Amino acid sequence: MSFDGEAFVDRFNTVWNGHDIPGILAMMTDDVIFEASFGKDPWGSRGAGKPAVREFLEEMFQRVPDIRWDEIRHAAHLELAVVEWLTTGTPRGGTRFEVQGCDLLTLRGGKIAAKRSYRQGQL
Repeated sequence: MSFDGEAFVDRFNTVWNGHDIPGILAMMTDDVIFEASFGKDPWGSRGAGKPAVREFLEEMFQRVPDIRWDEIRHAAHLELAVVEWLTTGTPRGGTRFEVQGCDLLTLRGGKIAAKRSYRQGQL
């Protein structure tokens, strides 16, 4: 299988910053595991399957309408991609935030089978 890591990461950044939910979901397997970098569990919060991811994304884009991820660097291979980013946004009724983190993307057949996000914490 031919895999263009640069095109994959470019598309990934484009659909996320465009808040393009159908585009994001098209990059994922049907059984995707999705772990956000925040939540009550040690891994943040987790959802499985495209319907769970859609629900998460709809809520996040509504809650933080100007959220964006500016890439710092990336590496992409046939089975794994890593994208470091600086996320910024202003939650409705909240204060603007800026946080650095990364996504570890497990790939299967050119699609995201697992997306695990990690970010710098503040204590």
